[in-house]
Amino acid sequence: MSDNFYDDDLAKAGEYLRLSIGLMGQHKIPVSPLNYRLSYDYTSGKDYLLNASIDELLKKESPPTTESLNSLYRKFYLQDNESLERLRKGLSEIVTNIQGDFDRSESNLGNYSDRLAKFAALLADQISPENLSAEVDRVITDTRETEQSQRHMQNQLKDLTAEMEVLKTELIQVKQASLIDGLTGVSNRKAFDESLQEAMTMAQQEQSPYVLLMLDVDHFKAVNDNHGHIVGDKVLRFIASAAKRCIKGKDVIARYGGEEFAVILKDTDMLGGNVVAEEIRNTIAAGVLRDTQTQKAYGRVTISIGMTQFMATDTVDGLVGRADQALYRAKENGRNRIEKAA
Repeated sequence: MSDNFYDDDLAKAGEYLRLSIGLMGQHKIPVSPLNYRLSYDYTSGKDYLLNASIDELLKKESPPTTESLNSLYRKFYLQDNESLERLRKGLSEIVTNIQGDFDRSESNLGNYSDRLAKFAALLADQISPENLSAEVDRVITDTRETEQSQRHMQNQLKDLTAEMEVLKTELIQVKQASLIDGLTGVSNRKAFDESLQEAMTMAQQEQSPYVLLMLDVDHFKAVNDNHGHIVGDKVLRFIASAAKRCIKGKDVIARYGGEEFAVILKDTDMLGGNVVAEEIRNTIAAGVLRDTQTQKAYGRVTISIGMTQFMATDTVDGLVGRADQALYRAKENGRNRIEKAA
C-alpha cells in the first residue's frame, strides 16, 4: 500500500474527511498528517488489511497510543520500501565482502599450492630431519590457515543464501500486494490481465475450455446517490466476497474497474459456467445489506452478467469485448440476469 493514489472526487473526499475527523474525535486520536492518512484510508476502505488492523487496535486501546499508531503507519506505508532498501544494502555489503574474500582466497590458495609443490620437491631430496621438520610445520600452518579461510568463505556463502531467501520472500509479498485490489481484497485489473493471458495460453496448449464472466452492479450510481459513497464501497466489497465464495480455488475473480468485476472459470464449458454464474447472481440477490449500527436495510443489490467461452481464434480484446457485449444485453433486457455470447 506504499504507492497509494487518491482519485476521489470532491464529494467523496469531503465525506471521508467528515468521517475521518469524527473517527479521530471519537477515539481521541491526535489530528496529525500521519493519523489523518490512517483515518482517511480506514473510512474509505482503501485497504481491508489496514481496516482489520485498526479495528483490532481500537478494541485493545482506548485511546490508541502514538507509538501504536506510528507502528501501523510504518507497517502499511513505509515497511516495504524500508525493508527492501535494508535488504539491498545488506546484500550489497555481503556480496562486496565475498568478492574480497574470493580474491584473498584465490591468492591464499595460490600460495598454498606453491608451498605444497615446494614441499613435494623437498621430499624428493635428501634433507636433514631438522629441515624436514621445519617444512612440515610450515605446511601444517598453511593448511590450517587455508582451512580457516575456506570455512570463513563457506559461512559467508551461507549468509548470502539466507539473505537471498529473505529477499525472495519480501519480493513475493510486494508482488502479491501489487496484484490485490485494496478496496475489495480480490485481484486487481493488472492481476486479471495476467491471469487471462495465462488462461488463454494454457487453453490453446491443452485445448481445455474456460469461461469468462463480466459482472456489473445494477443501478450502482443510484446506490451512491441515495446512500453515499461509503455504502457504495460496502456494496462492492459484498459483491466481491459473495462471488468469491461461489468459485473454485483455481478460478479467478478480479475487480475490472469501478463497479465491474471479471471472473475466469478454468476447465469450464458454457453449461458449467452458467451454473456458477447463476449461483453468483442468486447469492448476491439474496443478500441484504444493513447499516451495522442502525440495522437499517439499504435494499436489495443485484448484478448483471455477460458470459462467453474462449475460442481458439480469440484475442484477449476479442474475448473481453464479446463478454462485454453480452453484459450490455443483460442490462438492456432488464438487469439481474445472465446473457451469453457464443
